[in-house]
Amino acid sequence: METIRFKVFVFSILLIALVGILRFIQKKELQLKYALIWILVDVLMMIAVLIPGTLMGLANILGVYSVTNMLFFLGIMFTLAIIFSLTVALSRASERIRKLSQQVALNEYEHILEEENKYDDK
Repeated sequence: METIRFKVFVFSILLIALVGILRFIQKKELQLKYALIWILVDVLMMIAVLIPGTLMGLANILGVYSVTNMLFFLGIMFTLAIIFSLTVALSRASERIRKLSQQVALNEYEHILEEENKYDDK
């Protein structure tokens, strides 16, 4: 069984983590779109700590036999969500880098052509 002291301890850690995430967003060190999943998980964990039996009820609804298995399942799902969101962000960044590289190459080529035209006109 969880003691009140343990619940207060876990809730405090979750609250500190939430404040830390929000400060990173405020300082522009973390973009909101990447922090949303962390905020969501933090708030859901706070709810699980505040409302007794939340995980047990969720485990019963999903047909999971123990809370421990439910925690492992949720941890794996959270990890997969993080990996997927990072993969999407990486793909978008890679595409932007490709487009920017092509644009820089075109700009440099146009600059070279302009320089050649200056010398040809003289």
